[in-house]
Amino acid sequence: MNQILIKLFKGVNVDSTVETIQELKGEEQWLDAFPIMNQLRTELTQKTYLELLEEMRKDGYSLYALYKGNQIVSLAGLSWRVNFYNKRHVFIYELVTDAAYRSFGFGEKLLSYIHNWAKKMELHT
Repeated sequence: MNQILIKLFKGVNVDSTVETIQELKGEEQWLDAFPIMNQLRTELTQKTYLELLEEMRKDGYSLYALYKGNQIVSLAGLSWRVNFYNKRHVFIYELVTDAAYRSFGFGEKLLSYIHNWAKKMELHT
């Protein structure tokens, strides 16, 4: 019964596909992520998005995606920062989940992954 309800909810089946998280590297992956990022940053054109992303990456920005199967459902844009209060830490600039996949915990899963990844990276610096 729950599977049927989930399949009917927003027309999305959230139960049966493998989830993976990875850093997006390269224009092809960035373009795949643009429609989701554009849901948060509605003023961006694809051209401006790519130009800013290239510039931001020079300053340490990374874009991570949670995939459900081969489809991006959630994004997080981040960089390492250092200040007196937090010392070395990850600062998250963007966190967005595709509108069709909201309220299923994908943003939380992505944040949890980044939190654990950052802890591991901190130990290796």
